[in-house]
Amino acid sequence: MRRHTIASATALFLSLIGCAGSPQKTLPSGAHLPGTANIETYPVEHLAVRALIERFSDAANHADWKATEEMFTEDAVWEVQAPPPMGWTFEGRDAIRAGMTGNLDRVELRVQTVSPTAIQVQGPERATARSTLDEVLRFKDTGKDVRIVGTYSDQLVKQEGQWKFARRTFIPRFEEPLPTRSGN
Repeated sequence: MRRHTIASATALFLSLIGCAGSPQKTLPSGAHLPGTANIETYPVEHLAVRALIERFSDAANHADWKATEEMFTEDAVWEVQAPPPMGWTFEGRDAIRAGMTGNLDRVELRVQTVSPTAIQVQGPERATARSTLDEVLRFKDTGKDVRIVGTYSDQLVKQEGQWKFARRTFIPRFEEPLPTRSGN
């Protein structure tokens, strides 16, 4: 039994790094594979979805709004489910672009880290993901730093060979002001 587990783990590892082929299986719509079976069935999709989520954080950290915008479908929805003024919903790529660039005058610094990420591939062109975001923001008008921790729930689709966000929903779970910087 131990030998079978090691062989399965080795095959998964090799397929994830691209050293071995992995036949793609098509599941009925909404099908759910328990445990690591979903990863073993869709290793490339898992890596691609994880890469999209990580690229999003990288682009946000470096204010690369053009790259961020291209990660969404044309009709995507991006929302933060929180009381005003923090909560908002952007519908469509144009609204997402306007929302992202609309904060340029308010936010001096954004540093976000995403972990862990749970991905469920539903087929070669559909997936869902849930990730934890830890973000620090510095606001220009006050110089105050705020730390926000919450959960992203994503619906993703593959269009023209690229995974994109069809819907991103962020639910804040924790927010705290950080100590004031010396000299302020």
